[in-house]
Amino acid sequence: MALPSGWEGSDRNFLGIDEPWCHPNQAGVYVLPAPYEHTSSYILGSDRGPSAILEASHQVEFYDEQLGYEPFREWKGIATATPLDLGGKVDGAAVDAIEAFVSPHVGTGRFLVTLTGEHTGALGAIRAHAKRYPDLCVVQIDAHGDLRQAYEGNPFSHASVMARVVDEGHPLVQVGIRSICQEEVQRIKTTDRISTFFAASILDPSGPYEGRASRWVPEVVAACKGPVYVTFDCDGLDASIIPALGTPEPGGLGWYDTLHLITALANGPGIVGMDISEIAPIDGFVAPQFSIARLIYRMLGRIKAGRRVH
Repeated sequence: MALPSGWEGSDRNFLGIDEPWCHPNQAGVYVLPAPYEHTSSYILGSDRGPSAILEASHQVEFYDEQLGYEPFREWKGIATATPLDLGGKVDGAAVDAIEAFVSPHVGTGRFLVTLTGEHTGALGAIRAHAKRYPDLCVVQIDAHGDLRQAYEGNPFSHASVMARVVDEGHPLVQVGIRSICQEEVQRIKTTDRISTFFAASILDPSGPYEGRASRWVPEVVAACKGPVYVTFDCDGLDASIIPALGTPEPGGLGWYDTLHLITALANGPGIVGMDISEIAPIDGFVAPQFSIARLIYRMLGRIKAGRRVH
């Protein structure tokens, strides 16, 4: 059963898995690489993030010791599309192209993971899912608010992507925010569709949640109204775990806090799609992209287990 055009074999796909497990006709998960970078304002290179994650994923063990099985088999495989060539498109045109890339696969029974560069690329994937799930709730794991109306005059800046999500009517639940401007704070205060869980409130032991995921995760889940789409900016994790970032920030989420949150969302409202953004690889240093590849695989295991709950 040869792979059709547009799909990657074991030398280039997520996890390096062979047929039939990487065949799109069988697989329950599609990984859709859409590398994009245009407005990064600090460290460049996020457009190389998707390929770095895919390459590093070949070193990820298939067995999940917490779940007690190999999640890719439970999904009946994971297929990886050939990376989208944006052909120089930027801003709204790039977002439209990513939406067109993702849209045909939404609602086909597959779970979609979009790998992009700067966070702006996530908007296309979110729009594609929102057409299928009109009551979609977007959960943003991120260090930054991304709620500026425009940044440096560009409404499609990576610093404005969540403003576009809110403007399009979707409820937004932000987790791990710790870098934000006055304009964004005002938007949070005046927009009832936004629920923000600042890192200092949920992770600092002196904060109201005493730094325990068992205390704050239920609050996040309760804030989600409708099926959840997770938009995961890798700087949502602490920079000591993932330093290869476009805009690194200290004081972020830890590994097990993140898995606790994903498990609770999967078992609660359910997760219908996700994207991963903002890895900017450091030459000769593979730990960040390997950690994210491993995290994606762990997340997929918990999302699949959550579907059994439903």
